[in-house]
Amino acid sequence: MKQYYEKLKYYAGEVPILGGDYFASECCVGINLDIMQPPETTRFVILPTAAYFEFLPFNMNDDNDACKETVDISSVEVGKMYEVIVTTYRGFYRYRLGDIVRVSGFHNSSPQVEYVMRAPKTPSEIVTEKDLISAVENFQHALKGAMTMTMSIEIVEFASFLDQESRPKQMKVFVEVQEESKFLEDKQEESVKIFRSCISSLESGLGAMYKVQRDKGQLGKLMIFIIRPGSFDQLSELAIKNGTSASQYKPPKIIRSHEVVKLLENLAFLTVSLDG
Repeated sequence: MKQYYEKLKYYAGEVPILGGDYFASECCVGINLDIMQPPETTRFVILPTAAYFEFLPFNMNDDNDACKETVDISSVEVGKMYEVIVTTYRGFYRYRLGDIVRVSGFHNSSPQVEYVMRAPKTPSEIVTEKDLISAVENFQHALKGAMTMTMSIEIVEFASFLDQESRPKQMKVFVEVQEESKFLEDKQEESVKIFRSCISSLESGLGAMYKVQRDKGQLGKLMIFIIRPGSFDQLSELAIKNGTSASQYKPPKIIRSHEVVKLLENLAFLTVSLDG
């Protein structure tokens, strides 16, 4: 929800936006004991009676989970990051929630944690959701600074895909613009120049692993696909058609499906890269 926070603050005005509790579909994970804190500073106290919790140590520079051992609720260390694993009363056994949290302290004997990001699905992933959200925020700010009086671009949704079949590998970022944006297909030449001038702000936020592989030549040029308004709604329709519950669907940030990528590429009306 982080990507929507600034917009919510704008529309809420003086009405405070507060953080809630930490719930997953499988169980309650933690309770927010300081409900007056805004979302960016919300901390959650792990609820030990909700499930049996284990914590898998997480380090962005270490991709070998097989060599790691989980620790229980009493053995986590302040300042370290972990992936949350639960065994629930309803039969989920050592189920990985896919959430990365950082331990910020303790409340009595229960760890107090802050949510960091979704866990990478595979060791080959070089950009995290957190990296991507930060990069697109930088990109949006750069676009606003580069706009002319007759043009404005508002990014409403986005996702990335690492094409490992390309040689070298290639990162693709899909950006959906707001329907009301004064960003028309008949201004493509001007639009390409503006986007190209701002790509470096996006690329600089994609994290250390991306930068290292780009510098080594293991990654090709970054490609940005500008897709038509409503494109991500089509993704939700596709997911629901394929069996995903409508109440559980979340817009993907890291795309892993070639079918989804092909759909988004077909919905793009502008493609831009740093190298032309």
